[in-house]
Amino acid sequence: MYKNVSTSSDPKEIGVNNGIYQVELLEKKSFVSNDEKKYYKEYFNGNVKNFLLENFENIKKDKVSLLTYFPLKKAKETDFISFSPDEMGLNFIVSQRIVDIFESFDVFEFVKIPTKIEGFKDDYYTVGFPMIEIQKIDFKKSIFIDWKNKGNILVHSYEEFMYQKFETRALRTQKLFLTEKLKSEILYIQTEGLFFSDKLIAKLEDENVTGFQVRNTELE
Repeated sequence: MYKNVSTSSDPKEIGVNNGIYQVELLEKKSFVSNDEKKYYKEYFNGNVKNFLLENFENIKKDKVSLLTYFPLKKAKETDFISFSPDEMGLNFIVSQRIVDIFESFDVFEFVKIPTKIEGFKDDYYTVGFPMIEIQKIDFKKSIFIDWKNKGNILVHSYEEFMYQKFETRALRTQKLFLTEKLKSEILYIQTEGLFFSDKLIAKLEDENVTGFQVRNTELE
């Protein structure tokens, strides 16, 4: 079993009240060089196909050697850190110990960019996991809720799912099934977000990591 996870939005934990991000990437200050900035922009070009699992090609480590982020006022140093602006292909910033935990589990290859956060003590990485396309959701088995009418919605196809989710905006996901079993303790489902296995979540909780939260949506 997997559960949906995200960075924490609790001001008491992350130190900021916006509920969205703790640190910022600043175009004029965050890159080692213009060449690295150019490669970064070319790699993270907004084309979703580039980040799908079957097409995934990792970033070249020598092309982006370091990113520097700048914290908002009062932002706290946590193990999981949210950033702005959003970048398709990246999920969050994590401390060295989180990377060590990830790599001790069976996970898909992922983007891992060395990261400095101005004024923070820890070593960090900006990470991104390959995306599993929506069509791999088993819609007939998955459970969706109509949050407006407080009942379940039966979804039979990709087209129906897209209509209910993005046109009527009434659909909320309660439990997902995939059309195939994937061997990774971390799964990133297009439109649905990041899911950690129960085993990985238990390890993170045992280590008392900070800055992340577990949501109610499940993935079988």
